[in-house]
Amino acid sequence: MTMKKILFVFLLTFATVTAFAQRQGGGGNMTAEQRAENQTKTLTENLNLSEDQKKQVYNLSLARAQKMQELREKSNGDRSEMRASMETFNTEIAKILTVEQQEKYKTMLEDRRGAGGRGEREPREN
Repeated sequence: MTMKKILFVFLLTFATVTAFAQRQGGGGNMTAEQRAENQTKTLTENLNLSEDQKKQVYNLSLARAQKMQELREKSNGDRSEMRASMETFNTEIAKILTVEQQEKYKTMLEDRRGAGGRGEREPREN
């Protein structure tokens, strides 16, 4: 390999690692409580949740965030339990929401899936 090729491969590798680390954002360091607060805030803003709904969504989000944290720690690349946890979360949250809110939530999920699972999120501040 020539020096230019080696330098190019090095820069490409560095850019890929940097981009991956940024994509992970600060979310990897968040506690289950912080994740539940963020999820509740997002859903409150998008679905206009009542105070009672906020409490229920927070409790449900906290339980899910704790479960996901456990699964991440013990996971060997098997995401089936994580998917099942998400499906359970979506089923339970539907019980909390009104029919109109359920439709908006469904649209939010579809938009998020269409964006590669990242959703139409604003850039994170570091």
